[in-house]
Amino acid sequence: MQKLALIFAIIALSLAIDVVDDYDVESYLGDWFEVASSPWVHTTFEKNGFCNRARYGALASGDLSVYNVQRDGAGDGAIKSIDGYARIPDLSQKAKLKVFLNGGQAGGGDYWIIELGPVINKKYQWVIVSEPEMLFMWVLSRNPQQYREEYEDYVRDRVSALGFNGVLNKYVPRFFDKCVPYDD
Repeated sequence: MQKLALIFAIIALSLAIDVVDDYDVESYLGDWFEVASSPWVHTTFEKNGFCNRARYGALASGDLSVYNVQRDGAGDGAIKSIDGYARIPDLSQKAKLKVFLNGGQAGGGDYWIIELGPVINKKYQWVIVSEPEMLFMWVLSRNPQQYREEYEDYVRDRVSALGFNGVLNKYVPRFFDKCVPYDD
């Protein structure tokens, strides 16, 4: 039993992932489109989701508002959404957030900013997000078409180099070419 615990501890340590040292929260706010994610995301809470988008805003409390929306089953499917907030529990590690979604898991979920793209017009252009176990992985972009043309090859290589290359956590592209726009 001790050997098994040691094996799991070694595996857990080998999966440790770093987050960005610092980032500008204002440049992070706004709309993000999910241009890639891991298969684990697709089989859990985003099951049957298409055209996934996140919107982050600033709250008076210092927390961030979170609004996630997706189409169910197809690009023109019914709209499903969930909202909540994100909190930075430790200001010395701003990139390790906790997200609390209405109806989500008790205690919130980890949302770690692993890598950020360039800032253009005071907005980061893409981001790689995960959590400590590295099962859930998202690549978000401000503009899906621009992402495909300018950033995708680099980001896909970075995702793999960071260790997101297993059956459950590999890079799987998401597409927006058949999405009915949201009304907001």
